[in-house]
Amino acid sequence: MTASNQQTPELTVESVIVQPAGTARGHARILVRPADHEAGTTLRLHRYLPRLTLLRYRDLAQDGSELGPERNAVTLPSDDPRRIECTVDVPPAATREYRLEWELNPDDHPAIGVSGQELLLFRAHLLDRGEDGAENILVQRLIQIQWASPSSAFDYWRTSASTPEPLREALQALLDAEIQTPRICELCHARDDLDLLLAQDRVWECSAEPELEEIRRIVVLRELAGDSTRTFAGTFRTKHHHEDLSTQLAAARERQKARLIAYAPPGTEQLSAD
Repeated sequence: MTASNQQTPELTVESVIVQPAGTARGHARILVRPADHEAGTTLRLHRYLPRLTLLRYRDLAQDGSELGPERNAVTLPSDDPRRIECTVDVPPAATREYRLEWELNPDDHPAIGVSGQELLLFRAHLLDRGEDGAENILVQRLIQIQWASPSSAFDYWRTSASTPEPLREALQALLDAEIQTPRICELCHARDDLDLLLAQDRVWECSAEPELEEIRRIVVLRELAGDSTRTFAGTFRTKHHHEDLSTQLAAARERQKARLIAYAPPGTEQLSAD
């Protein structure tokens, strides 16, 4: 059986579906590869409750390199205020990347921001038109959000196949660092505290890309909620030699304090600085 050399259309949506309760803004990435790069291919976004605050695009080569600068997306005229359409006129063998940002007004619906609720934000269609002008929808994708506790959002990132492997490993290491066993003496706690803070440092190192920054906010919210608090099972009253970790621990706590101040939500500044 001979494989067809016809290129099938592709429409990929990348977004973090599970978000902490109260989240009212976010972003998504849409990748479009039209079929055979025929003229007249259109990306249509149907907007539900969110307000679109940014829509930009750039073209990518097959190896992912940029073919030009990012530009504001030019939308087609429409009599429907909730419909956004863009002509996808990419060079051969290229993919168009759309970057969109949105925000919600919690007054628009009682489910917005509530843990356990979910909402459809956008419906994306890739379509073309026949010679008679009739629309032909080639493929469609959804952009959604589900609100959950910070720990549930953390677990989503930790287990999702779309999370880069280094970050997944760092999140698992952070979770492992929170698991406690009885310590030989009180001074052993310093080693555990430092290991935990170093595990947080590693998460920060692995989330330096702009599209991964959301996990930083989730980690901070989880910490402020007490979800990452360790409970010691007990301590044996036995003295033994300890390495002096005071300098390393003080530096690690300063980095932790800076993280909390940078990513704590409004109204928790005092808590984050303690």
